[in-house]
Amino acid sequence: MTADPGLFETIHSLRAMRRLKPDPVPDEMIRQIIEAGTCAPSGQNLQRWSFLVVTDAEGKQFFGERYHYWLRNRFANTIESIDPASSDGRVMNSALYLGEHMHEAPVLLFCCGKRDWPFVVPQAARVGLAPPSYGSIYPAVQNILLAARGLGLGASLTTMHQMFEPEMQAFFGIPEEWGVVAVIPIGFPLGKFGPVTRAPAPTKTHFNRWGQGKPGLAAPDG
Repeated sequence: MTADPGLFETIHSLRAMRRLKPDPVPDEMIRQIIEAGTCAPSGQNLQRWSFLVVTDAEGKQFFGERYHYWLRNRFANTIESIDPASSDGRVMNSALYLGEHMHEAPVLLFCCGKRDWPFVVPQAARVGLAPPSYGSIYPAVQNILLAARGLGLGASLTTMHQMFEPEMQAFFGIPEEWGVVAVIPIGFPLGKFGPVTRAPAPTKTHFNRWGQGKPGLAAPDG
């Protein structure tokens, strides 16, 4: 285990690590990661999250085959047209690598949310299954990603499971009242952590009114 890099170093180097070693991840690390998730903010402290840890070969094979199929299906045109040497091409290559090797990830962590209709949806419109409580789960997901980075583990947030969620829920026995918000493959990284590439924060920041700036804080570009 590496030394804790500190909060802001962790945030600024939290890259999606899609190339993972097959080495097993100790249960203690998995527990620490999930505990970090459960420390996330929770409206009314309802804690509408649950986590499924998948490490068995059959489960990972089931998930990996379907994930890989739908990844290539959804991005077929992009894969054919993108320049593999470009920045976008390198991202796509790493995503394809993950799809091809998903079944080899030491841990697949399913982050599930209790289904709950948003306030804005009127009673008459509440037909079928409610969506999971995304606002409750994504803070937990971010905590999990940060905790994995703090422990020197690679992880990435994936959502392609949406393309086969009913089949997946049946296979893993996930009750209908829970929805899978994200599946996070976790393992020791093959690559190195490093700074993320982002547009300067002021270009994404507006001040008091949309489109207004403030020197040193907000300089919106659109």
